[in-house]
Amino acid sequence: MTSPLISVILPTYNRIEYLSQVISSVINQTYDNWELIIADNASDVETQTFLSRYSDPPKITIYTNHQNIGLFANLNQAIERSKGDYILLLCSDDFLMPNCIVTCIDLLEKNSRANLVLSAFRTVDSNNKESPSASISHYDGMLSKPTQVLEPCESLPLLLKHGSINGNLTGMFFTRFLFDLVGGFDEKSKQVADWDWVYRAAKQSPILMSKTPVAFIRSHQEQLSGSNFKDCSNSLEVIGMVKKLLDDSLISQIDTAPRWAKHTLQLHLWYALKFAFKGKWKEALIIARAINYVVNLPSVLLTMILWLPERWNIHRHGGF
Repeated sequence: MTSPLISVILPTYNRIEYLSQVISSVINQTYDNWELIIADNASDVETQTFLSRYSDPPKITIYTNHQNIGLFANLNQAIERSKGDYILLLCSDDFLMPNCIVTCIDLLEKNSRANLVLSAFRTVDSNNKESPSASISHYDGMLSKPTQVLEPCESLPLLLKHGSINGNLTGMFFTRFLFDLVGGFDEKSKQVADWDWVYRAAKQSPILMSKTPVAFIRSHQEQLSGSNFKDCSNSLEVIGMVKKLLDDSLISQIDTAPRWAKHTLQLHLWYALKFAFKGKWKEALIIARAINYVVNLPSVLLTMILWLPERWNIHRHGGF
C-alpha cells in the first residue's frame, strides 16, 4: 500500500536565524513521502538567498511573493499549491520532532472519523533551551485521555472555554478533504484566523486532540503573536470571535458559556486599561464598548478584579 503524500506548509517572512533548523526538522522526518512547500512572503535578499540552497523539487518547492500579502493569505496560497492528501502546518521559528508525521498519520488512521489533529507541543527559547510547556498542562486540563476524538458538541464549547485550543499553527494536521470543505483561513485576520478556522472545521467534522507533543514551539520577543496587541484591532478580533461563539446554537445552550466569555474578555479589558494608562483613551473606549456589546461590561470588570491575583502570579513568572 502506497504511503500518502504529506504536504508540509512553511510560510516565512525573514527568520533566517531559525530556517536551517526548521527545514532540517522536515528533512529528518522518519516518514519519507512528504513535500515541503516554503512560502516566502517577500523576505529580504539575504533570506531569499539562503532559502535558494534548499530548492530541491519535487521534495522542496519555494514560492516567493513579490510583496508581503499577510500570513494567512500566504498560508492559503501555499496550501492551494500543495499536492498532498494531508496538510501539516509549520511556522518558521518552530521545528518538528522526528516522528511528527508518523504520529499524526497513525492517529488519523486509527480514528478515521476525524479529519483534524491538534497536538500539544514543547517549548524552547531563541537558544533552543527548553522550558516547561503550558501547552501540555493546557491539554491535561481539556482531555481526560491521552487521545480523544471530539464531536462538535464536545469541541465547540472548548473553543470558548479555553480559547484557541490549538494555541499555534505549527503541528496542525488535517486532510485535504477538510480544507476543501471548510475553506481557507480568514485573510483579513491577524489574530484569530486559526481559532476561527478550527471553529469552522469542528462544526463540520470530529476533531482529534492528542497530549503527545509533535513539535517544538519557539518563544521569543519577535513573534508575531507578541506584537499583535500594539493597537486595538486585534482585541476587537478576539472580542468578535467570542461573540461568534456565544451566538453558536450549540454553545448558547450551555449555562457556563457567559462565564467563559467573561474570562477571555477580561484579558482585553486589561488591554483597554493599559491603553488608558498610556493616554490612548480612544483605543480604550473602543475596546470597552465592544466588550459591553458582547457581555455586560461591569460583570467583565468584576471578573478581571477577581483574576488579579492569578495575573500577578503569571507576571512574577515572566508572563504578561
